[in-house]
Amino acid sequence: MARASLLLSSLLVHVAVLAAFLRPCVAQSHAANISAVEAAVRDRAFELLRNTSQLVDVNLSAGAGIEASALRVRSNALWAAGVNATAGSSPGVGFAIPPRVLPAPFARRVTIVFERFDVGNGSSKAGVTPFAAPHGYALAAPVVGLLAYDASTGSDARVSLRALGAPVRVEFKNLSSGFNATTARCVTFAASGEVVATHAVASGTACAVTGTGHFGIAVRVPETPPPASGSIIRARWWAWTVGVGAGGVLGASFLALSVAGAVSWSRKRRREEMEQRAMAGEELGRMTVRGSRMPSAKVVRTRPEME
Repeated sequence: MARASLLLSSLLVHVAVLAAFLRPCVAQSHAANISAVEAAVRDRAFELLRNTSQLVDVNLSAGAGIEASALRVRSNALWAAGVNATAGSSPGVGFAIPPRVLPAPFARRVTIVFERFDVGNGSSKAGVTPFAAPHGYALAAPVVGLLAYDASTGSDARVSLRALGAPVRVEFKNLSSGFNATTARCVTFAASGEVVATHAVASGTACAVTGTGHFGIAVRVPETPPPASGSIIRARWWAWTVGVGAGGVLGASFLALSVAGAVSWSRKRRREEMEQRAMAGEELGRMTVRGSRMPSAKVVRTRPEME
């Protein structure tokens, strides 16, 4: 028995260690998948923007699981007028970069990439790992990405967008049915697809974001209790039967003890009454015989008389 318990404890420890080791590995794998797709989008965007600065659609293979658009803008024009764009040809999401936004670190020309991932609620295409919604929530629209690069130094120079006035807004459209803005949350994702921050919806279906990154909008999912299975019902019935049986045994034992105590008390009471009635007659002495007090009379010898 002791050996079996030792083996079970060792197995549980190994399982816990394995789970703790696999979790960061899975996160790293998710980040690698998303980064590989975004690297392909970035390289393709730089190729398309060699001869133009207008908004262009960045098309990858049909199974890439992502739609993207890109444009190139000077930092002074970005500061003065901002940018409005959509991700790809789909009107499902819009980006509004207001004026008074600067790249950080500073760059004279910026390539801005707008992404829309065709994943959500566990679906995926071509190996693009889906982003995980917060616990108790479900994604109401595909996750989007807003990335910026220094167009003067090369495609690997990633920069952020710093808003000194109004924040950058992401407008989600074509949301799932039953969308409720009062309970919805704007979600910021890490590159691995995990949630790093949530905040309330700015207005309607728009989210105010800071800098660049991956963003989504999620709605609360009502929690429904799981249906009771046959095994659970049988277990509850067995527990109820055992409880009733144990209660009956305890009740019968208490009743028997109560009756025995009442009988003993009644006998003791009757004996005390008999002793009191006996003592009410002729006054006799008392003596103790083997722990019991008994009445006794003095021995008086009758004197002889002469006839």
